[in-house]
Amino acid sequence: MSLSTRARHLRQGRASVLTGAVLAGFGIVTVGLIRLQVTFHDMYVDLSKENHVRLELIRAPRGSIYDRHGVLLADSAPSFSIAFRPFPAESAAVTRLTTAPGWVERVAKLIEADTTDVRRAVAQSNRTGQTSVLRRNAPFAVRAAIEETRGELPGLEVQVEPLRRYSHGALAAHLLGYAGEINEQELTERAAEGYRSGDLIGRSGIEKAYEDILRGQDGAEFVVVNAMGRRVSTLSEGPPRLPIPGHDLVLSLDLKVQSALEDAMANVDRGAAVAIDPRDGGVLGLVSRPNYDPNEFSVGLSTERWRELSEGGANPLINRAIQGVYPPGSTFKVVTMLAALHNDVARPDTRLAPCSGRYAFGGRVFGCWKHDGHGSLDFIGALINSCDVYFYQIGTRLGLPHLEEAAREFGFGARTGIDLPQEKKGLVPSPAWYDARWGAGRWRKGMMLNLAIGQGELLVTPLQLGLMIAEVAMGGRALRPHVVRSIQGVPDFAPARPPRERVGGRPEDWQAVQTALEGVVTSGTAKTAQVEGIRVAGKTGTAQNPHGRDHALFACYAPVDHPQIALAFVIENSGHGGTVAGPMASDVIARALLPDSVYALRRMRMPAVLRARPLKPDTVEVPYGD
Repeated sequence: MSLSTRARHLRQGRASVLTGAVLAGFGIVTVGLIRLQVTFHDMYVDLSKENHVRLELIRAPRGSIYDRHGVLLADSAPSFSIAFRPFPAESAAVTRLTTAPGWVERVAKLIEADTTDVRRAVAQSNRTGQTSVLRRNAPFAVRAAIEETRGELPGLEVQVEPLRRYSHGALAAHLLGYAGEINEQELTERAAEGYRSGDLIGRSGIEKAYEDILRGQDGAEFVVVNAMGRRVSTLSEGPPRLPIPGHDLVLSLDLKVQSALEDAMANVDRGAAVAIDPRDGGVLGLVSRPNYDPNEFSVGLSTERWRELSEGGANPLINRAIQGVYPPGSTFKVVTMLAALHNDVARPDTRLAPCSGRYAFGGRVFGCWKHDGHGSLDFIGALINSCDVYFYQIGTRLGLPHLEEAAREFGFGARTGIDLPQEKKGLVPSPAWYDARWGAGRWRKGMMLNLAIGQGELLVTPLQLGLMIAEVAMGGRALRPHVVRSIQGVPDFAPARPPRERVGGRPEDWQAVQTALEGVVTSGTAKTAQVEGIRVAGKTGTAQNPHGRDHALFACYAPVDHPQIALAFVIENSGHGGTVAGPMASDVIARALLPDSVYALRRMRMPAVLRARPLKPDTVEVPYGD
């Protein structure tokens, strides 16, 4: 083979190798493109969306709350919050920026928030990747400042979210309760229920008891954002999932009665009052003093303000109507009288040893609130005048088992079952309780004398006291106190029924007690509770307080012939029940039952000193019952 032929074959071989290599390279590129475009198409689409598309939560508003007449008490209003959101594509850069010296201080100054709170929230977001709200309900000036500096402060944004709003401020605060932002521990415990950082959760009152009903279902949508994280448009692929608002609640509460109770308790430092509809057990009003404005929790509290609300002796967050326990004082004589009548210990016309103001028993002398005595009284007269000496004698004849049974039939010593959280039981001592405390058969002498007039170890809540007088008004028909009357969208909802049909007692026993209670108001210790044109029945009480001045109590109902409202007042450290609480009850009953024009005239004729309802120390020293 010639030299030229070999050279030509060599060139052809090299060309073939080069051609093969080129074709192989194109083949590899083609296969790679096919893998990118077909095999890994979905994965790369998702990755691209992470840089440009964001899943944005649409928070559902909580259900609204109305009184029995449809007056709005609580709802959700749109508000603007300043939030920090670390984006996945730039989280490392954002973390470096937000941990740089001076960044947190600048943000805190910009949004007018506490530096420590901002640092904690931002650190949590960088750690978990979830959004943190730095300030709720931000004013326009703060929102404008954030928008102007977003290029320098990535991750900050203005969000629109529902704000819990209480239309009447502090009115019915303890009954409605409040909702606050969910904390980390709750997020961990309730993550399976769909809670997210920044969600509101009921903390007390109706807001807590009906959290699952009031809370709605959040919606969501995909939005397109630019490099600064600003929303550009909504992604057209698929419609947004709209939020579902929570269910609305209609309460048994009557705003007119609630306002009357609030006004009556305006000058009270500590205490509680409840109003119950004796026809069905619905709570018409509930007040606890001191109180607070639940709107504060919607916009966020400072550490100092939270400490002020939650610490110290006053503690306005405690609902004294269901969490405060007090000796019932002479209001408990109603239970003692019914127990004695029911067990044939005495009859309405029974007369015992006359009251001289003192009663000797077990080597001790027990006094009556009226130092010069009441003289000879029958049972009805003894309740009208609240004679301690008469009830001392009843106590020794009645015995603890019968008194305990009667007290428990009224619901004392147990939770009433009201649809509010954290209700206290109170205390009704039993023989076993005394045996455990003092030793079998070693009870203190005079124990039954104290219990018969509502002193000693007895403890009740204002709600239990109101329930007791409501059941007396209805002749022993048992009631279950409740706050929620209906739930919109839940047609089969109904308040829970009482555990029993009636409280023990014969019709003639109830009639005797009711007659005596009306006499208490017409001629006895509660003449200050009279209302012109309305028959009122009630019982005063003054409970000893080992920590200071006596507590004033009063329980009543009206009108006597067809009861529509039952009231109970406990005013701490204020003195005599008839002097302090009687006028309060009179004003509430008049406002609730009289026409507005008649009530207005009544107020005009009332002396200014009574309209102001000052709480002055009682001028009568009361050692025990009244």
